[in-house]
Amino acid sequence: MSTLTPPVQLTPKDVERASVRDGKLYELIGGELKEKRVGFWELFTAQRIIERLNQQFYPHEGAAAGEVMVYCFKRANHGRKPDVVYVRNKQYAEGRIAEGDIYVVPHLVVEVLSPNNTGLEVDDKLEEYLEAGIPLVWIVNRDRRTIRVYRSDGTTHLFKGQDVIENEPLLPGFRLVAADVFPAP
Repeated sequence: MSTLTPPVQLTPKDVERASVRDGKLYELIGGELKEKRVGFWELFTAQRIIERLNQQFYPHEGAAAGEVMVYCFKRANHGRKPDVVYVRNKQYAEGRIAEGDIYVVPHLVVEVLSPNNTGLEVDDKLEEYLEAGIPLVWIVNRDRRTIRVYRSDGTTHLFKGQDVIENEPLLPGFRLVAADVFPAP
């Protein structure tokens, strides 16, 4: 008679240790490590968005950063590393930027699609983000050069070319031309 060994359920500390040990980016999906592969193009695009958010909001309103582990989900053994995370200062204790991982609900997360993202994976991330209470989720499509904005109220809008993302209640005064975040063709 053989018995199956239950899978090891990893913790946030295990993810941090594995990332340092392996020199890789990992997410913690249901207690299991999942490598997140990110290329130069994706990082460049994410950095352009981070720069714009920080120009507008840092240090008085909030701050944006890239590839930060976010633990705001209903499961303690579940964390994601969005390409961009924006958190308002009032979310942090004493209004200071957190050191290390984020354990609050961000106001915005951005996923820049890469060739190895599947449709199911993107749908899962989007659903998880919205269920966690993140009010704005942007999905950036490299092939179509578009930004699709999803809001917690169920509305969505597609931006491309010279379309301008502006008048978002959670991003007061923020203005971004969709084409400006993409590398030159």
